[in-house]
Amino acid sequence: MAEVQPGQILTGTVVSLQEYGAFVELGPDVTGLVHISEVDSDYVENIHAYLTEGQSVQVKVLAIKDDGRIDLSIKRADPDWEEERPARRAPGKVDKEFNQRLRKFMHQSDMIQGEVRRRRRARQQ
Repeated sequence: MAEVQPGQILTGTVVSLQEYGAFVELGPDVTGLVHISEVDSDYVENIHAYLTEGQSVQVKVLAIKDDGRIDLSIKRADPDWEEERPARRAPGKVDKEFNQRLRKFMHQSDMIQGEVRRRRRARQQ
């Protein structure tokens, strides 16, 4: 394990495909897992559409766990890959669209509640 360090980008061979990811051999007796979410930046539903056993892939070592398991990523090994960060609003800035959606929801909720009350009263009479 000493030759494999987090952050390294290595070439490995896909040795096994599972519905949850791919096992990649990095060297003799050194195998890591690429979780299905780390295969491609797009959503991967079927790993077999992206990888095949015996395929050579570049992977980035994400972590080496205490039990010796190695977490790998194919998408993060791509030099053009960037972490997606959610757009941040300036503090105190009001999201007008959210307020409009909330007002519409509250109006619909009031209308439904009014209809429920009206039907209850009609049944009681």
